[in-house]
Amino acid sequence: MPDSASRSNSQLSPKDRPTHQSNLYLRIATQLQHFFEWDLTNFPLEIEGKILRVQVQIDNKDQVRAHQLSPLNWLARQSADVKIYWSDREEKFTMAGVGQLRIISGDLSIDYPKVFADLRQDLSPHFPQVRYYGGIGFTQDRSISESDATWKLFGNYRFIIPEFEVCTNGLEIYFACNFQLNSSIDFDRQLDTILAELANLDLAIYEERLLSDLPLPIDRVDTPNAIEWQQNITTALTTFPDRNLDKIVLARRSTLTFTAPLQPQSILLALQPHNPHSYHFCFQINPQTAFIGTSPERLYHRYDRFLKTEAVAGTRHRGASVEIDLELSNALRTSPKDLHEHQLVVNNLAGILAQLCETVTIEPRSTILKLNKVQHLYTRCQGILKADLTDAEILPKLHPTPAVGGFPRILALQLIRQIEPFDRGWYAAPVGWVGYDDAEFAVAIRSGLIDGNKLLLFAGAGIVKGSQADEEWAEVENKIRHFTDLFQLPDFSDRSAI
Repeated sequence: MPDSASRSNSQLSPKDRPTHQSNLYLRIATQLQHFFEWDLTNFPLEIEGKILRVQVQIDNKDQVRAHQLSPLNWLARQSADVKIYWSDREEKFTMAGVGQLRIISGDLSIDYPKVFADLRQDLSPHFPQVRYYGGIGFTQDRSISESDATWKLFGNYRFIIPEFEVCTNGLEIYFACNFQLNSSIDFDRQLDTILAELANLDLAIYEERLLSDLPLPIDRVDTPNAIEWQQNITTALTTFPDRNLDKIVLARRSTLTFTAPLQPQSILLALQPHNPHSYHFCFQINPQTAFIGTSPERLYHRYDRFLKTEAVAGTRHRGASVEIDLELSNALRTSPKDLHEHQLVVNNLAGILAQLCETVTIEPRSTILKLNKVQHLYTRCQGILKADLTDAEILPKLHPTPAVGGFPRILALQLIRQIEPFDRGWYAAPVGWVGYDDAEFAVAIRSGLIDGNKLLLFAGAGIVKGSQADEEWAEVENKIRHFTDLFQLPDFSDRSAI
């Protein structure tokens, strides 16, 4: 690391800052300059090569105004090609990021130990807020050359550290700059580069973005269609005895075509109010391409050695009244088919946690997880990890769960690949973040892939003995309604009903 004595002071010139946002710009720029001039001398040598971070807390005196802050609104106004959004299920932490400071990605099957070692190599305990955000493909036995064209852009795995972030953590709101020093370039030039990029951002944090009307859908194609769906379920069920299968999750892709290109953050902004208690995410890799979703399901959350996961399986739609909704909940609680489907997931998690953890706690009875359009059977599971286990061991053990793949896992995945006529990509796969000593991944269900003026919606249904094709089709239709209800859909009933 260059000696601090070799640095001259970078001047903060008024012409370099946007006048309408000068106050926040000045605070951030001053903090950056102070960091480069003074703070670096106090850090140990081991931070060399690590991702560094300067963050400024945004004035939070007006609690009502702060509560109304939407990082997603801020993100929608930015002109950057690469944008990332993540909001946890409890709405305690939200991150809106622009640009990509670091990217770790690949088209080959993921080497979990190497990838997680690479992620951790850039991170430091001195900056625990720095995180990689991204995900992996649902299946790693499909080469990237076999992927659909749009999914190829995402690769088999892709993790990014944004350059700039607006974050909320509880009542705290802050703006952050992430950067990595280059020992071959003097610090003044590196600081000037960061300030120039900062000056190009819209820093009006509290300004709302007025949502325009969403484009109109003009076409819908279901893959498989209704007849093919029925054939697929029949094929799956007839193979159960020979393959010793208990469950397979079959998915459908519904492609909506619109009159104009779609704006990812606008759709997510429209989805947010109607989908509480869910993870909200957006991985935009260029202006035309993004993967977005509002998933209710946690794959796992790890803090140090404490691990939380859950079983979510068994579904009913929501009722139009309190009485009808209660009847549907009671039917779900007592349905042999749904209870069997749910117990498969619980038993699978119990076995995996026994391998990973010193102690395991699983709720003795399932509860009902009520979402906007559907409700599920839900069981919490947690444990204390064995010493020295990392995310490289945890993630491939937990993904895919029987709730999105089937049981037994390998046999179900083989049959899915034979039957499903499309590439799942990141649908139903782990998406989330990795920090220095913690990580969280959601299961990317209730999700859609934006490709210009097309929106590809994905949803699946658990097929077990006794499953009926028409009921499973209706379940899948309910699962994409939180998207389709946003649009004034023409009548596609001749193509999307059995």
